Amino acid sequence: MKILDIGCGPHTKKEGSIGLDKRPASHIDVVHDLNNYPYPFPDNEFVWVEMSHIIEHVDKPLNLMNEVHRIARNGATVRIITPHYTSQLSYGDFEHFHHFGYITFLTLQNTGLFKIRKHKLHFTDVYKIFGISLVAHWFPRRWEKYLGFIFPALYVEVFLEVIKTDDNKNLLFDKYMY
Repeated sequence: MKILDIGCGPHTKKEGSIGLDKRPASHIDVVHDLNNYPYPFPDNEFVWVEMSHIIEHVDKPLNLMNEVHRIARNGATVRIITPHYTSQLSYGDFEHFHHFGYITFLTLQNTGLFKIRKHKLHFTDVYKIFGISLVAHWFPRRWEKYLGFIFPALYVEVFLEVIKTDDNKNLLFDKYMY
């Protein structure tokens, strides 16, 4: 099973993966600017792509997702963890250029190039105790629309499945619509 950890950083890398980052470190296997496409991998190379706290750092997330679609195999899993746009963690870092939530990944799913397999919002313990996290998971769109900034989440974690057919080869830009 070939695994790619995009933006694995200087301290962490998913076990058994190929680590890709723009800064060299002892465990990084490929040093490459994450805003420079294409990445140095062939088409359909990976069955799992890990992106923990990286999508908010790239200049153009659509370009990143288009590249992920290219290098991942049909049916591959893409795991993304990023601060939720309601979290102070999303806005508290000078290098966070983009902010994401459930609706972001739902719109990405509407392209037909990815399918949401699992979506999870991570909250502080207080919101778990009072059941806010349950409401948010049962009704994520309504929670984001009406309650998100009242009861903010910390992170969003999403598992996407890569969908490839002959007619959707790297057409993310053509298919991405609001």
